[in-house]
Amino acid sequence: MRIWAAVALAVVVMACGSSRPQTAFSPTVTSATPSPVAIKPSLAGLLDRDGPPPASYASVFGGFVVNVQWSDVQPTPGAEIPTGNPIDRAIDLLHQSDPSGRQGLKVRLFAGIHAPLWAKSLGGAPIPVIDPVTGASGTVGRFWSAEFGSAYDDLMSKLAAKYDSAPEVREVTISRCTTVYAEPFIRDAADADTVQNLLAAGYTVAADQQCHRDQIAAHQVWRHTRSDLSFNPYQLMGGQARTDETFTEQMMELCRSVLGSRCVLANNSLRVPLQFPVMYDRIMALGPPITFQTAVLAKVGDLRATLDTAIALGAGSVELPGGFQEVEPSQLADYNRRLAGQAIG
Repeated sequence: MRIWAAVALAVVVMACGSSRPQTAFSPTVTSATPSPVAIKPSLAGLLDRDGPPPASYASVFGGFVVNVQWSDVQPTPGAEIPTGNPIDRAIDLLHQSDPSGRQGLKVRLFAGIHAPLWAKSLGGAPIPVIDPVTGASGTVGRFWSAEFGSAYDDLMSKLAAKYDSAPEVREVTISRCTTVYAEPFIRDAADADTVQNLLAAGYTVAADQQCHRDQIAAHQVWRHTRSDLSFNPYQLMGGQARTDETFTEQMMELCRSVLGSRCVLANNSLRVPLQFPVMYDRIMALGPPITFQTAVLAKVGDLRATLDTAIALGAGSVELPGGFQEVEPSQLADYNRRLAGQAIG
């Protein structure tokens, strides 16, 4: 099945031209038009966020997440993606854990504090940041700058050239405008030192919002593969910290306008009761493909109720938290089936 899927996709690619862009990448946003090339199925069902699920649960999962740091795949400026990187290893693991070829991979790219030092140093010294919720910290680059954006565009072009036609890689995250985690709308605005450091380095809300637009445009090079964008109420910095959910919703609409069904609407902190009911309602209204990651087990509340909520919101896949084994495989099988029934093939 894997062989025939790869052959079929290769035929489509050869018929329509290389997935590598023929001219220099431009961040200009263009409206999505019907694509003449095949788009891989979205991920369907339950996903393990930390790699292959345990063997006793493998049959009730639709795939898993491979966590990839930018610094691991492009340690020097403009470098080609090395063979044997975390994505290659995850593909090998997928073949071992699922010989049928039914499951797929989500590539969660971590930029932010996990960008290579050379990218963090574009335009000035790396900037210290702290996540006020978890205490995780590190340094980031000027992700809002054109120079950093060009580096991210180059990374996307090289990753797409290598994996856009790989049937195992179903989805990749949009991660340019991030700090600690792969959640671009979080700015760690509750930490005064982080805010001061970013503003001193030249951060502005206007530049940041352009960053969000340009990171979506950068994923147009993924012609066969869907791109996940994780949404939260957008955190404004400067003056009194506050959120702007209207901007978040505008970016949902822009993502669908630019990428069409290749844009997967996501949120990485689903729990019961819902934190952001208005935002979730908008995600549901825009329709599939939709995916969620639950909050960590200690915060998720009732895991079964959270999965029921994800299904009610229209999700086709859900990443489970560590410790999901508190629910028996036979019970998770039903959730996997219901989610998969809502996924876009």
